[in-house]
Amino acid sequence: MTSKLKGLMAFLVSFLLGTLYAALIGLISHALWTPFIAWPILTAMLWYLFWRFNLLRFSGYLAILPVSILAFEIARSIMHPTAYAFRYLSLDRSHYIPGTRVVTSQKDLAPEEDNYGGKSRETLIGKDGFRADPSTGQDNPERCGLVLIGDSMIYGAGLPYSDTLRPMLAAMGADACVFGVTGNAPADYLSTLKYVANRIEKGAHIAIYVYAYNDFINLNKYMRRRLLGLSNSVEPLAQLIAYADDWRRTTFTYGLSGEKSIVPISQLPRWQIKLGETETLNFHSPRNPARYTPPPPLNKNERATLKFFFHELNNVVRDQSWHVSIVIIPDNDEVITNLARQSPTFLDLDPRRIDAWTICRTFPFGCEDLTLYFYQRLLAEGKNPYLINDRHFSAFGNQIVAEHFLATTKRARVKPVPD
Repeated sequence: MTSKLKGLMAFLVSFLLGTLYAALIGLISHALWTPFIAWPILTAMLWYLFWRFNLLRFSGYLAILPVSILAFEIARSIMHPTAYAFRYLSLDRSHYIPGTRVVTSQKDLAPEEDNYGGKSRETLIGKDGFRADPSTGQDNPERCGLVLIGDSMIYGAGLPYSDTLRPMLAAMGADACVFGVTGNAPADYLSTLKYVANRIEKGAHIAIYVYAYNDFINLNKYMRRRLLGLSNSVEPLAQLIAYADDWRRTTFTYGLSGEKSIVPISQLPRWQIKLGETETLNFHSPRNPARYTPPPPLNKNERATLKFFFHELNNVVRDQSWHVSIVIIPDNDEVITNLARQSPTFLDLDPRRIDAWTICRTFPFGCEDLTLYFYQRLLAEGKNPYLINDRHFSAFGNQIVAEHFLATTKRARVKPVPD
């Protein structure tokens, strides 16, 4: 074998092994960029070792570890396929792919997932990229005088369309545009607002709902999302990267790397709290609801992300005539603990909500905390505002949100647009 051919062979084998080990690093690394950084470094290092020390004959042994683990994970994924949400999302997470229709038969759901009364679950994304009525195809109006932006709480996760905020507000006489995207973080709401900005009327009331407990992302990840959304030319590559990123987070190996997998709701203890004379709040939780351990305040990255969101939002709306309200959504743990303690007045237990409220007050927005209003309505009507199977709002919870939104609209001196 000539020296040039030997060098070429060493490079090809090094490239292949470097790719395999970079993929393996991707399964144990929380940061997506880590395997991309490791890839050329590993390839160059292996190439040097193979060429300099004549170790090419040992390359087969080096391939055993990554090939075995990756083959196991691929086989596991084929046997237990996962529905990847990114397939229905735009690259910048501002909206869903218009015209998407997803039907899930009730027989495919566990009993605790049934919020549809035994019917098949059907979701339709309208022509504007947001949730629409699957039976009629009706989606948000072309022009928006009333706007709600948020994550899965505003989207109506776990509920049939008829129990979500848009039809509920329509029944109250308000034709609102509801722009909810599941899994979005506060910084992602900027992408949604920019996507729909040309539809929002002058003097419109915009309520942005901040759930200050999960779905936070660091600024690097948010900026990467923004870059991916800048050009259609990178879309195929971006989709491939997004697919790989979503897939690796579902693997067994990734679960061993430090990020805890979510325990199925059916495996958690079930609790009951009496509401009024007839109603009972049923829910699953890993702990006794009366024994509340306050979580730590927002960390440095979460504060930075939230401040960045408010700062950028201020830049976007500064020259508009819109009335913008920031609404902090209550976490179910804090609400349920107050109920379990039979507290007639709400006790502030979660520092994250207080932190979000305090940061919001430093910016020129109307800052609203839904928690107290939410708790008072819950005590007055004795109904369950959450789904039994998770922390998302039930139809009654959405009713509270809708009524609070209309009250906020009046305070912002914006008249609801009649349906």
